[in-house]
Amino acid sequence: MHEAFKTFVLSTIVINLWTVFLLLQDKRGNKLLNRWFAVFLIALSFPQLDLYANQIIPGGIFQLTVTASTFLWLKGPFIRVFIKVLTREKIGVSTGIHFLPWLCVLITLLNFPQYFMPCMFMGMAHMFGYLLFSLWRLIGARPFLASLWYGFPNSAFYWLLYVIGGVMALVTVDFIVMSLVLSGALNTYNVLDYFAFPFFSVYVLSVGILSVYRPELLFRETPGAIGFKRDAVNGSEMHHEEDKSVETVEIPYTEPVPQKERHLELDASVAQELIHQLTQLMVEQRVYLQNELSLPDLAGHLGISVNQVSELLNVHAGLSFYDYVNDYRLKYACCLLSDPQCHLRILDIAFEAGYNNKNSFYRAFKENLGVTPNQYRAKILAAVQSAGAMET
Repeated sequence: MHEAFKTFVLSTIVINLWTVFLLLQDKRGNKLLNRWFAVFLIALSFPQLDLYANQIIPGGIFQLTVTASTFLWLKGPFIRVFIKVLTREKIGVSTGIHFLPWLCVLITLLNFPQYFMPCMFMGMAHMFGYLLFSLWRLIGARPFLASLWYGFPNSAFYWLLYVIGGVMALVTVDFIVMSLVLSGALNTYNVLDYFAFPFFSVYVLSVGILSVYRPELLFRETPGAIGFKRDAVNGSEMHHEEDKSVETVEIPYTEPVPQKERHLELDASVAQELIHQLTQLMVEQRVYLQNELSLPDLAGHLGISVNQVSELLNVHAGLSFYDYVNDYRLKYACCLLSDPQCHLRILDIAFEAGYNNKNSFYRAFKENLGVTPNQYRAKILAAVQSAGAMET
């Protein structure tokens, strides 16, 4: 059993480092996410190495043991970073501030190991604080998380949900076990070393590998029907050729409902100025990239009521909210798909462009461009390669 455990730990370390290499080499994935996940796996390697060192060297290696013990201070900041990546918030230099407590504790314990227990006490509070903050952030982002869960299965951000959930589960287990040890209910932390941590390591590694390979077996689909598009000119139905890469839905035809005469709140000059502000909002701040962007959100950005922004789009711009926002999203997605340097997978591009599910993304391409995103990318890149060949 002892040898089997050593083999298990060593195998986990090797697979861990191999996964780091794969993530950094994966051109199709989100580079920012891959880099942070790779750093997290490297940090995860130190407790694993310490666990292995204690199996082959009596007493282990002091510096390695100290470094591994400070992993407690890294879990919270990593959860925060992953949530920021998930919600696509900007990660700036200020992010490093959250890792400074870990560095201070590491330096302190390497020089003054007698302060181990106070550092562990503070580490528990530090970890628990981040856990509560993360729960609060995730609860507040429930609509966004629901759209990601149901709309983008098998995307890089979909798998990131599993990573965040696993780290938060480990933090919870750590807090419970450490509380039991400090209260005297348990005599040792070995339950973490021999049970919780190895299983968590395998879990994180499996998510990392799935993030790179994403086998079709795990691609979750929702039953749907082949779609129909109605010709707006003659009312005839045009049957789309079945595309196995996209689920479509049947959209029933309904007679247009006569619109009641609406009272206009915006005069022409005010509406023109608001349209200019709205265009700036879209071009400069790119709010259309928010997957859960709504009419009230636009109203809040412009400082007007929901009825007024509805009038601005429907009456003065002549477009529905859906058409207006998705026109920007489609152009942004086409820009990514046309970029030879962009190797993101199709679902990740859909998420990046602000669509709230893959079906609306594929439907927008079919209705506006007559092709699927895969076909569009292949056609554009083939044209770019052909032009490059002619120049040479």
